[in-house]
Amino acid sequence: MASGGSWWRLARLLLIATWVVAAGAAWWGAPRQTGFERATADIAAGRVVAYEWGSDWHDNGPDRWFSVPALNGGGTVPTIFAWRTPDNRTHWIDTNGDATRIAQLRASVDESRSADVPALSTLINGIGLLFTVVFLGMMLAGRPPVIGTRWYWFWLFALVPFGLGLLYWTFREVPWTKPTAFPPLKDDGSEHRLRGLRGLVTAFLISVAVSFALYGLRALLGEGIVPDLLSP
Repeated sequence: MASGGSWWRLARLLLIATWVVAAGAAWWGAPRQTGFERATADIAAGRVVAYEWGSDWHDNGPDRWFSVPALNGGGTVPTIFAWRTPDNRTHWIDTNGDATRIAQLRASVDESRSADVPALSTLINGIGLLFTVVFLGMMLAGRPPVIGTRWYWFWLFALVPFGLGLLYWTFREVPWTKPTAFPPLKDDGSEHRLRGLRGLVTAFLISVAVSFALYGLRALLGEGIVPDLLSP
């Protein structure tokens, strides 16, 4: 019969593999801004499987792991045209209210294709829900964590983007195996584990660092490789 450590190693591999799937799906389906010529070319070639109009992008997801943005119609004149191609990639342009371009797009696009364009959102949101159930289940029902308190890990899980806090947790803690010994208390008698406040501050700093890293990579590699709407 497999030991608790063996089960956790298997579960950790499954979580990492699932994270890779979610990360790949989020990157692949993230809306990428392009030009008006690309829009007209895709329409003319019949590569538009779904399209919609809106005024701005928003993300109402319950987490910050993988953004699944959607177009907000709002009460303003829709100036953003977004469409999905057969490879499940989403593209968009901002017409900036150009009446000529808006009229040209509306006249040439197939009205029957009007639908929500975000691709792979069900898969990404489903994996996010799975992460939440597994993590909170282990925090509430599992053995006490050794490296940090439950609140320390909660902040890293909830606030660090792209599920990086979850990955860190899987490597630093072994929640299904009872530790042989806890580290001794500090000289001042305080607990050895990292506390919730430290987790909150650490998660905030990591989030800022990730945002700057994405900004730099986008400037270096371009929107096609690091899409702006991938950011949480």
